[in-house]
Amino acid sequence: MRGLSKEFVNDLKEGKLSILLEAVKNDDTLCLEIRENYINVYYRGGNICKVEEKQGNYQFYFDSKYSDKHKELIQKLFKEGNVKDIVENLPILKYEMDVWFSKNPKAEREFQQLILRENNYGSISNDTDYYIADIEYANVENNSRFDMVAMKWLSTSKERKNPKDLKIAFIEVKYGDNALTGKAGVQEHIKDIYTFLNNEKNDIYQEVEKIINQKVSLNIINISKNVTLLENKPEFILLCANHKPAKTVLKRELQEVIKSKEYEKLKEMCDLKIATASLMGYGLYDQCMISFEDFINKN
Repeated sequence: MRGLSKEFVNDLKEGKLSILLEAVKNDDTLCLEIRENYINVYYRGGNICKVEEKQGNYQFYFDSKYSDKHKELIQKLFKEGNVKDIVENLPILKYEMDVWFSKNPKAEREFQQLILRENNYGSISNDTDYYIADIEYANVENNSRFDMVAMKWLSTSKERKNPKDLKIAFIEVKYGDNALTGKAGVQEHIKDIYTFLNNEKNDIYQEVEKIINQKVSLNIINISKNVTLLENKPEFILLCANHKPAKTVLKRELQEVIKSKEYEKLKEMCDLKIATASLMGYGLYDQCMISFEDFINKN
């Protein structure tokens, strides 16, 4: 199950890793995501620094595929594992990743991080209805993978007084219309969520609750109190970034989904929705979520 030890959390808050956490808080191009006994610090959707707890100490990793001009320096930094030196050289790590991304764009992952920033700790985060627990979620035990896992907490003053029995939402991000079809397209995601929700070994509610509350403790999410999740009917949200309205591919894919044998059963298990924007922006609002059927009827 994802989550950090008490020692890991304390080292991030006030111990040997606090300089890294402070760097993340002071830089809105970075976000810290919690894994099982390790963290990933993301930049533009890519992993700029992995920190893993091992036998009371920490090991640091940087994906070598990003290294080019400063390869030897980066290898030395992460081999020595001095967190202060790594933080001081974050601009160099960013430069290397910028160069790589210019040749190997990953718009969907970058878009995910922007969504997380706006809804978790951006200036509007208190007014949106979803908090992102995790991006690039993957669990080998229940064979699941989601672009984002979120917690739904309506932003009305009445709802925000009660941090208990909150809802979970699974979000799949599709950037551009070319991502809507094929092996990782809309129809395949519907099959995947159906299989996932039928898995009796699913402990994702406890996992997401723990992650959110550890983010609260680390002050990297705009929530001031611990929350609890209710194992009730979740939401599955399809977020299609920069879909061209004149194209029929999204409507066609959704029509195929509705005709599938899994669809009616899946509707009993979760609420299926399409995310739309509030004018322009990355905030996620309950009022802007529409059903698959409503989208088809309007397009």
